[in-house]
Amino acid sequence: MTIDRIITIISRMIGQFIELVLVTVLIYLISSIPHIFIFIDQSNGWLVLISMAASVVVSYFGYRYLASKTTAIFERINLKKIGFIIIMLVLTRVLMDFIIPAIFGQNQDISLNQKMVESMFQQGGMVALLFKLNTVIIAPIIEEISFRGIIFEEAKPLGEVVQFIWPTFVFAAVHGPSTPEQWTVYLTAGALLMVVRLVTKKLQYSVMFHMAHNLMATVGL
Repeated sequence: MTIDRIITIISRMIGQFIELVLVTVLIYLISSIPHIFIFIDQSNGWLVLISMAASVVVSYFGYRYLASKTTAIFERINLKKIGFIIIMLVLTRVLMDFIIPAIFGQNQDISLNQKMVESMFQQGGMVALLFKLNTVIIAPIIEEISFRGIIFEEAKPLGEVVQFIWPTFVFAAVHGPSTPEQWTVYLTAGALLMVVRLVTKKLQYSVMFHMAHNLMATVGL
């Protein structure tokens, strides 16, 4: 391989990575729009409802864009893949409830994302109910479309390793971890979601896994 060929390949990879970073930033900014309404007033049920409606709109256009790039979104329900999801959920609970706390200790600070979630649940009434629905249903859809969907597809030209690592890292970063334990929790969650996405071949199963995981976490709060 000539020097010119090597330079061309490296330049192309750098360009593709820069494009991936720009797409990631754009997706983050767009997906952050619904949160603006919650930040205005967490106790206002109407603003929470508007935030949820904005999330639905963002998810819809994200889905439309993703559907134009890949067919790996839906299929008829496969019971073997559902069984795999159940196994992964059990593994997730073991990791989150026993192994990670055993490594880092039981009394660790929670992340900014978790603080916001608990704050919203403590509002009580309609606000807490709406936010629980958002956490269990809407948030998994928008996050899977963003991370295991669009960003995953955009990372494809850079190879399978980048496809796995980049969405997993970005998923962890946007949840606001600030300690080694928090980074471990979110990187583990992101990696498990990516395993579900890769093994099942369809995004619908990582959405289902994400919803079930958030439901179990919500019930535990």
